[in-house]
Amino acid sequence: MPTIELDLLIALVNREDRLHETASKLFEATARGKIRNLVIATSALIEYELILRSRGYSEDDIAVDIRAFTNIKNVGEAPLNSKVILAAIVLRRKYRLTYFDSLHAATATLHDGEIVSTDEAYMGVKELRAIDPEEALRNLR
Repeated sequence: MPTIELDLLIALVNREDRLHETASKLFEATARGKIRNLVIATSALIEYELILRSRGYSEDDIAVDIRAFTNIKNVGEAPLNSKVILAAIVLRRKYRLTYFDSLHAATATLHDGEIVSTDEAYMGVKELRAIDPEEALRNLR
C-alpha cells in the first residue's frame, strides 16, 4: 500500500476537514490490518510541523499529533534521506512540483510507486500512481 502525505494527516486531526471521515476510516482500516504497508512520508511530518508552527501551535501540541500519527498500528514511516532528496530534485525539474510535493512524490516512488492523496499535482507524475483516498477505501470492499 502507498505513501500518505500531508492532506490526510491534516484531515485526520481536523474534524471539520472534508476528508476527516475518509482519513479516519483509512487509518482505522490500517490499524485493523485491512490495509498493509501504509507509510507516512517523513517529509509530510516535517511539513505538518512547519504549518502548525506558522499558525502558532505549541511544540507540545505538535509533538502530540506527530506521536499520534506514528503510533497508529500498522502504519510505517518512509524516511527522508539523500536518495529521496535527489529523486525530489529530478521530479521538481521534470514536473514543476512544489518543494514538499516533490519530497512526498519521491518518497512514494522509492517506496512502492503509489501515493494516497487528493492533491492533483501528483496526477501528472508518470513515475507515480496517485490514489484518491475514497478509491482506496472502495478497494477494501
